[in-house]
Amino acid sequence: MKKVIVHGGAGDFSKSDHDITEYKEGVENAVQAGYDALVTGNALDAVVHAVSSLEDNPLFNAGTGAVLNVEGEVEADAMVMFQGRMGAVGALRNMRNPVQVARLVMDETDHVFLVGEGAYSFGRRWFDHYDPVTEERREKFEELKSHFLRGDTRWKKNAHLYSEHGTVGAVAFDGDLAAATSTGGIWLKLKGRIGDSPLAGCGTYAGEKAALSATGIGENIVRSVFSKSVHDLLPEFSLEKALKMMLAHSPETGAIAIDSGGTVEYAFNTNNMAWAICDRGNVSSFEVNI
Repeated sequence: MKKVIVHGGAGDFSKSDHDITEYKEGVENAVQAGYDALVTGNALDAVVHAVSSLEDNPLFNAGTGAVLNVEGEVEADAMVMFQGRMGAVGALRNMRNPVQVARLVMDETDHVFLVGEGAYSFGRRWFDHYDPVTEERREKFEELKSHFLRGDTRWKKNAHLYSEHGTVGAVAFDGDLAAATSTGGIWLKLKGRIGDSPLAGCGTYAGEKAALSATGIGENIVRSVFSKSVHDLLPEFSLEKALKMMLAHSPETGAIAIDSGGTVEYAFNTNNMAWAICDRGNVSSFEVNI
């Protein structure tokens, strides 16, 4: 039994400047890339390939196309978990695929989490310097910054409304479970802000009972320790029930998950969430009416 599920963020896709079919195509391509890697490799390969595909797609808030912090920079967070091991990076600049750097932290060091300049220096051992800022993101940054400089900071409480898509992630199962998540965070975040994605048990978790990747407002996900809390509700509750129970404690959140029996679930309390599933080579994905 081989299964992969991906997400491309939760929010309100009706606010997007792009056609919804572009997002559907993006998550479908990513889940297919993950499934192909699962067939030839393992669950860890699957989630890294799937998330890398989403990081390379400028529609999504991860890797190329990630949103900018208050200083106009991309500071990316990413994490992978597999077979009791984990690797993460935070506030990582100038790397094309943060999820691949996170995997190298897990595979090539005795550490779990590298941040900032240290994460960048580590990544440069394998990867070239890369500027992930797109023109579209630069234009949006200038718009938001102008509001901020005029004293209009009310948007900060609803920063997600300026990004109709968010964090990306993948979960895979082939008898083993793996999870990976990657994000650029939230618009105009303070320099050095770390979200939920690279924090074990918050935005990302793969344990004995299930693997999960979450998306949404990172501070809410951190406060609820969302992914580990869902995991620990099993098997007393079904995966579907556990997700719904935790969503009641984490506003503006979405998540994908697979349990140790291969059950695949997704849930969200936002207007929409981009997702796609590949089960035995068959791809299905979200539908949105806007």
